[in-house]
Amino acid sequence: MTYWTSEDNVAGKPGTALFIILPTIGCYRFRINQACYMCAYPTAAPKVRWSQDAIVDYVKEALKRIEGKKGPFAVRMFTSGSFLDNGELKPETRRRIFEILAKMDNVEEIVIESRSELVRYDAVKELAEIVPDKHFEVAIGLETANNDIADVSINKGNTFEDFVRAAEITHEAGARVKTYLLLKPIFLSERDGIEDVRESIIKAEPYTDTFSINITDIQKGTLYERLWEKGEYRPPWLWSAVEVIIWAKKRFPNKRILSDPVGAGSKRGPHNCLTDYDRAIGKAIKKFSATQDISYIENLKPECREKWSYIVENGLLDWQLITW
Repeated sequence: MTYWTSEDNVAGKPGTALFIILPTIGCYRFRINQACYMCAYPTAAPKVRWSQDAIVDYVKEALKRIEGKKGPFAVRMFTSGSFLDNGELKPETRRRIFEILAKMDNVEEIVIESRSELVRYDAVKELAEIVPDKHFEVAIGLETANNDIADVSINKGNTFEDFVRAAEITHEAGARVKTYLLLKPIFLSERDGIEDVRESIIKAEPYTDTFSINITDIQKGTLYERLWEKGEYRPPWLWSAVEVIIWAKKRFPNKRILSDPVGAGSKRGPHNCLTDYDRAIGKAIKKFSATQDISYIENLKPECREKWSYIVENGLLDWQLITW
């Protein structure tokens, strides 16, 4: 069973999120050998197809974690693909899940994920109308607003213009938009990775209610892992994440800025100098994410920051840092 709870921001205030990985067949692009270069999530999809009834029962089982408990709770459902893909979840299945959530008073926020090209007005509107009193977001993986980076460094398979279309449809249908951005795709220096996220936030801001800054980690079996093993790619510095988050929150104070630094302080995850303090920075980022209070990350001890500053200021590439 793949579901868990974690401290998080719920509809703009501190609360708890229940994360549920639904046992669907996963992303259609993975099935045609066109997966994003950094993504290994679909490999976790079940090898045997679950029935739609079994998926609904799975959601009911996961919701027992928060049933009857004091909220606020967010329910964030991931499919290793797209919640709006009829090949993963039938429309009736989506309706049944949302009808269950509509009856849970302690659930104030619901988040689903979808690729841009699968966002359809009727599908989003139907779900929004089931939960009119809840904070309902469709999370869309933009990753970067730069179409060249999206193609060469991510293999995203869609463009910024596709994202804009999907975001506008989502808003018209009565839901909010969460925009995923990837900090430091391959082939970018640390400095370029920071600038790419900043520029992407500026371009996507008119279409976005919540930004999620996804800090790259190394997943097994991916192109990112192969380059990392050869010393040609390094996951982002945690200082880069802190820099971007503080800038974004100050630039757009009314936007919710979220980030969960998976694997913080490990070689495969975002890290600075791989000391114990790296994990403290990761926890501070999560605390900011839950509270939206930048004081948690503004006053961190500047351990290893001088080295990071030198790398960023000089635009050094990862292959030049193999001994760092």
